[in-house]
Amino acid sequence: MDLLLIGPPGVGKGTQAARLRQALGIPHLSTGDLLRRHVAEGTRLGAAAAAHMRRGDLVPDELVTEMALDRILGPSCAAGVVLDGFPRTPAQAEALDAALAGHGRRLTAVFHLTAPDRTLLRRLTGRRTCGDCGDSYHLDTKRPRTPGLCDHCGHRLVQRADDTAETAHARLAVHTRQTEPLLERYRPTGVLHEIDGRGDADDVTRRLLTALGRGAAGSSAFLAGGAGRL
Repeated sequence: MDLLLIGPPGVGKGTQAARLRQALGIPHLSTGDLLRRHVAEGTRLGAAAAAHMRRGDLVPDELVTEMALDRILGPSCAAGVVLDGFPRTPAQAEALDAALAGHGRRLTAVFHLTAPDRTLLRRLTGRRTCGDCGDSYHLDTKRPRTPGLCDHCGHRLVQRADDTAETAHARLAVHTRQTEPLLERYRPTGVLHEIDGRGDADDVTRRLLTALGRGAAGSSAFLAGGAGRL
């Protein structure tokens, strides 16, 4: 079972990918995590990516694709994978579809998680991070016990530069431009599911599992088993 999560910043893709991993017993592949691992381990692909990153350039499509496909087609993902952050471009999507087909696989479902811009902006701009230990908070959903201070180390909480209102608006605009070609690619195939990303995490997980045909009973059993604590 190969699944793809698409959605704007702040919609909860990472959270839901982790929950699908637990519910379905298949790995979660985050392109960001994969890229950081290759760079940290000094692999051939990581060294090539790091060179682009030092110059402030985007990592080229072909490099990201090689990294991702090496993992997707490897033994750890033989039973399927939850993809988060790949593919991002039509070229990456074409390479993924061709590689899966070459191994007798195809995307089982493409989930497009959605939420109104006002909801996404509130989620993005409400995030705060400890400048010392890196612990994260949210002004709506995970407030610190003492306003402005980290619960763990007592240091001041800061708003990251990419969580300001101006940056958040720009990120959402870029996402819309990048995502529409992918949606147009997968919409005619019948695998695309539009999923409402509003509500708490349990609600969204239930919608995803129901779209997969797991039904209310299956999703309720999974949630009762502790998914809400992820």
